[in-house]
Amino acid sequence: MKWLIKAIDTMALILYRISGLLLVMMMFSVVADVAARSLFAMTEGSVDLTFVGGIELVKYGLLFAMLFAFPHTVDKGQIVVDLFTHKMPASQLRWFDGFYTFCFGVFGALLCWRFLEAAEASRMSGELTQDLLVPLAPMYLVSAAALAVLALRGFSCGVLELMGKKEVTA
Repeated sequence: MKWLIKAIDTMALILYRISGLLLVMMMFSVVADVAARSLFAMTEGSVDLTFVGGIELVKYGLLFAMLFAFPHTVDKGQIVVDLFTHKMPASQLRWFDGFYTFCFGVFGALLCWRFLEAAEASRMSGELTQDLLVPLAPMYLVSAAALAVLALRGFSCGVLELMGKKEVTA
């Protein structure tokens, strides 16, 4: 069982690191797009280095960056309203945290299922992105895979928390 949890945690960490790379790539895409448009404006159109789909690259980059970051961070910093929980015993707080994290697993599983349905519908219709004309079905499948990792990590972290076996990290 420990090897399975370690494998899920490793997948989540890999996706988290890819998420960071996507954020950097989004930044470079925005800077390149703004610089190209500024050069186009300064030269009154004689130098045209603008490219189609910059906004779409950022849009889908943000989608994947968020979806890839969720699995790793699902158990790291849930918002707790101290007004209601500050006098609860530690065992009850552990139960609330575990249940909350487990519910994230359920949420991830439901979203995964929905993205799989969207991928199939998109595959059957041949739906493409607006500017870059990239098929949407593979993008939905990648999203579903990231959400499947979120579901697995939410379930595993939630159950470990409920059983009192969660490792305490600083």
